[in-house]
Amino acid sequence: MRTRRWTQIAGTLVANPWFAYFGTRTIYQGSAKGVCLPGFNCYACPLALFSCPIGALQHSMVLIRPGATAGAGDRLLGAVRQASSVPVSALLYVAGFIGLIGIAVGRLLCGWFCPFGFLQDLLYKIPGPKLRLPRWMRYGKYFALFVLAMLIPFITGVHWYSRLCPAGSLEGAIPLQLLPPKGGLPPTGWFFWLKIGILVAFLAWMVVTKRPFCRTACPLGAAWALCSPISLHRMYVDRTACNECQACLKACPVDIEIFEDPGSPECIRCMECKKACPQGAVTSGFLWNRARGEHGCLPAE
Repeated sequence: MRTRRWTQIAGTLVANPWFAYFGTRTIYQGSAKGVCLPGFNCYACPLALFSCPIGALQHSMVLIRPGATAGAGDRLLGAVRQASSVPVSALLYVAGFIGLIGIAVGRLLCGWFCPFGFLQDLLYKIPGPKLRLPRWMRYGKYFALFVLAMLIPFITGVHWYSRLCPAGSLEGAIPLQLLPPKGGLPPTGWFFWLKIGILVAFLAWMVVTKRPFCRTACPLGAAWALCSPISLHRMYVDRTACNECQACLKACPVDIEIFEDPGSPECIRCMECKKACPQGAVTSGFLWNRARGEHGCLPAE
């Protein structure tokens, strides 16, 4: 099995190690829930130990609403303040966490760590007809970030993105229905089935299209995509060696031609193009290697 598959498996286990739930039927609510996971994983998953950055972002937007008050259940803010020597805002913490990762490695963790990205890679391997994603649909993830995950929670005080998130349905809503926590759950109604419908639609889409959720609806991917052009980790293409054979496109899990734009915000830095290139024209590295010109590579422009 390739290294990237092992890191994706490890990422899934790191995100969901709370196997004590099977014996206690109690969702972990300790201080680790005040720490964001560097990937997309539901806070409500009964095995989750950490917070989802997007769930935390929504929570911080709710906290800064005019007239909002911090309730007893504000575990994220409480855990952050407890762990810090000085009070720090939840929004600053979450934005800083997401921004530092994005500036350091762009969307690399989307390709190497994210549990939900791992699921999409696996489902696309199911044989059957395959469809290309229209380019305009890539902008959907920015709508998810700025409108669904930030503006609407700020206006309404409700975490609407998390309530409809297919990852949350798969990792949280369904397992909790199958293995209810102590105290039980509220009766399922039409909203639960709406969530399941959204999940089923995305799962079916994942079978026929490469990573559709990452490319159209993931606000975390959108945030890191905004950082990609200035990230320290870059993809490089030696244009003197590249003959545009499109082997990179066939291998790419997000359908980009790396020779057209090595700094593409869609690139998840999975290195599949690097391995697939018969000319060895694609390489990667951190910005401080730019001056060395290793392997005759030209940096992304």
